[in-house]
Amino acid sequence: MVHTEILETPSIKADQAVWTSYGSATINKPADTVWRAIRDFRSWKVWNEYTPEVTTKTGTNEVAVGDQVTVHYRPEPTGTISQIPCTAMTVSDAERTLCWRGEPFGVPAWLLLPEKVQRVTPKGDDSCLYEIFETQSGPMSYLVKWGMGAKQSAMNQGIADALRRYAEGESGNK
Repeated sequence: MVHTEILETPSIKADQAVWTSYGSATINKPADTVWRAIRDFRSWKVWNEYTPEVTTKTGTNEVAVGDQVTVHYRPEPTGTISQIPCTAMTVSDAERTLCWRGEPFGVPAWLLLPEKVQRVTPKGDDSCLYEIFETQSGPMSYLVKWGMGAKQSAMNQGIADALRRYAEGESGNK
């Protein structure tokens, strides 16, 4: 099911957006523990079937706003992995927020602008809310919503559920 509320991203305001795909999970671990799992891109292959790899220019977990990365993803947990170049729009350890702007090959931003946000919000000392959503703008986003909207929403929810299982099953705080 496609999320009906439009959620803003760093550069897409609600009145500019066409749609948002969304997933979330309440995780029974401290927010900092969950945030460390998100920021450890090397661990993604262990728990994230949909986005098993983020390739950074340094080959490490270090990413700053403006850095180019490659996100390896698939809209289904067993499908073929595709790659999309992205720019880090937000990397905030203090606010536990990460945002990538997708830059599909040969597609100008005025035609399709996708931005994916991940954030962790504390809900007490030993619980947090993890949210992952992608908001899109531009004329081509109507086609993406029509053709891939349900899959993107299922992918975001799948990532949220997988992160919850990984974080809650983790022994120690790596």
